[in-house]
Amino acid sequence: MKKIILTTGILFLFLSALIAQNEEDVLRYSSYQLVGTARYMGLGGATGAIGADFSATSSNPAGIGLYKRSEFSISPSLYFGATESAYNGKSLDDSKNNFAMGNVGMVMVFEPIDRLDKNPLQNYQVAIGLNRLKDFNNRTLIEGINDQNSLLDAYLEYAGSKSPVYLNEFDTRLAFDTYLIDTVSGAPNYTYVNAYSYIGGFSGALQRKSIVTKGSMNEWVISGGMNMSDRFYLGLTFGFPYIRYYQESTYSEINQNPDTLRDLKQFNYYENLETRGAGFNVKVGAIYKLTQWFRVGAAFHSPTWFNSLKDKWNTSIDADYQNGDSFTESSPRGEYSYDIQTPWRAIGSATFLLGTRGLISAEYEYVDYSKARLRPSIDFSDVNEIVESKFDAANNVRVGAEFNLGMVQVRGGYAYYGSPFKSGVNGGERNIFSGGAGYRNRDFSVDAVLSYATSELDYYLYGTENVVVNPATINLNNYSFMVTLGFRFD
Repeated sequence: MKKIILTTGILFLFLSALIAQNEEDVLRYSSYQLVGTARYMGLGGATGAIGADFSATSSNPAGIGLYKRSEFSISPSLYFGATESAYNGKSLDDSKNNFAMGNVGMVMVFEPIDRLDKNPLQNYQVAIGLNRLKDFNNRTLIEGINDQNSLLDAYLEYAGSKSPVYLNEFDTRLAFDTYLIDTVSGAPNYTYVNAYSYIGGFSGALQRKSIVTKGSMNEWVISGGMNMSDRFYLGLTFGFPYIRYYQESTYSEINQNPDTLRDLKQFNYYENLETRGAGFNVKVGAIYKLTQWFRVGAAFHSPTWFNSLKDKWNTSIDADYQNGDSFTESSPRGEYSYDIQTPWRAIGSATFLLGTRGLISAEYEYVDYSKARLRPSIDFSDVNEIVESKFDAANNVRVGAEFNLGMVQVRGGYAYYGSPFKSGVNGGERNIFSGGAGYRNRDFSVDAVLSYATSELDYYLYGTENVVVNPATINLNNYSFMVTLGFRFD
């Protein structure tokens, strides 16, 4: 099983992986914000007590109980992911764009056959379709001068006093075979030095890392809803999320003071990771009209049980020396299957209806990331201890408002997603601002939204207990533009 590297702080979990089934995987697949429809995004996601929107299938499934007519909806979107990094005084930015589908689905409305006048069941609904939960597409570039230590110092610790035969074939063995680390002739046991120690020692290096991630997390949903007396609504969703995650990263180190022909000039370490898998969850929800102008909602999401997630990965190193020597070594192809159980979620919501003029809505979500687990537990007890000690409960708040101008609606929203980390471990709060408009008649609707999300985290290029590096500060500024087309019919 691949090595778990615990740095002086938690690594930047939303961007990269250290080629290990570790706490990064747990958080990457446990944290998300539903993309859904343009109306859902335009209201900041605060639609739990509003309903009649396909996104309800992945948030509060009772929302489909408010449908009076059947509807098909589709939501193409454009995603623009931009990052800014600052490391040891050097700032860089990069970006990546992506076309995606926020949702596609159908809600079918039925009335009871031979309904008695006293039967409270007004109608019931069945929905099937796909919602996007998370977009992994991003590109980050980090660069700066480090005059304190090198990745090779960390490799020396990993190597310890092991025989070269037992070095990790995905990092330290590659470094050994390219002469980035080597044994000391005549020393007792196995004593290693790195390439900077051959002549003069380490005096500074330009460190650079490029990280490109692709893929998404989407969820197939099968939902059922009920309208009881046009006052009480119930819903149930069976969710089948699936993951496609790809990462390519390159870490480079360029010696800033090569004095002799024996000195190291530079080296590059390449990582490639692919993760695929699927899971299952259950969501239940309810909405109740306290008055004609005020309604409340509640929903509970079970954990998602991702079974048989499969990682495939490989690494390589190339090293160049001042005397013209150049070496390249590649690892074998690694594969590993494992399970993840994400935390459960609880959501409460309320909506004030402003007559025919619009509405104001708010929503609160509780999720405790420290309850997530890697399985089987016997293989990942150390990782699960890290999850429990470093992660915490997050409080997420979403608010939105919509105003009707005849057949045209304008809306805006804001969402705050609390940090998944315990205080002092890392940042991770996310703020999302959105605004949009829509047109709606009896049979057709079109909605558009522009959403802006921003967050900040610390990222460590490497690190051990004894090899400490300054974090790079990463700012993510992501934009999404989406259009939802809805077609209603009897």
